[in-house]
Amino acid sequence: MRHPIIFFIVCSSFVLPIFSNDFQLQTGDLLFQVGKSSGLSDAIAGVTSGKNNIPYTHVGIVSIEDDTVFVVEATPPEVCKTPVDTFLIRSALIAGKPLVGVGRLKPEFRASVPQAIARAKNQLGKPYDFVYSPDNQAYYCSELVAVSFLNERGEPLFPSQPMTFRDETGSFPAYWVSHFKEYQTEIPESCPGTNPGDLSKSGVIEIVFCYFE
Repeated sequence: MRHPIIFFIVCSSFVLPIFSNDFQLQTGDLLFQVGKSSGLSDAIAGVTSGKNNIPYTHVGIVSIEDDTVFVVEATPPEVCKTPVDTFLIRSALIAGKPLVGVGRLKPEFRASVPQAIARAKNQLGKPYDFVYSPDNQAYYCSELVAVSFLNERGEPLFPSQPMTFRDETGSFPAYWVSHFKEYQTEIPESCPGTNPGDLSKSGVIEIVFCYFE
């Protein structure tokens, strides 16, 4: 990977180490995750850069319902609502802690949270967007966040930027070449879109907690 972070992927089936802190999540928080090593997560990490050079590969939206914490997320095969402990266990771990950072909207943007949650939940069951295309009724993780969080004028708090699928050498990694060939579409290089790394660096949020520190 192109980013200067070293971590160990640890498989774990219990939750205790993950919750050994007093931090309280809030509805509308964004959970930025480094996923366990896989073709897709490694490919995303190889072409994006997150806050403090952490190669976040996924993001979901916290929704607290009757004291139960869920994460609304777009993850293959569809947009779904995941218990937070399941979300955290899915992460890459370092020293037994999940590589997850918590982004919280700055006070001036928090009024957007209730409608953002409603918009995100309206997409539950929609398919995952494997071709990273706007307006196709499918969603990838940061796309779900971008279409959910709007200001009072209906404009995205996380506007699109030109996407890149090139690595640090300027080449398309073999994974992306094969991926888009499978879906019989061109690599959407420079097309408008989002990614978890860029969202983690947005000026509308603050990273208020990191589970791995």
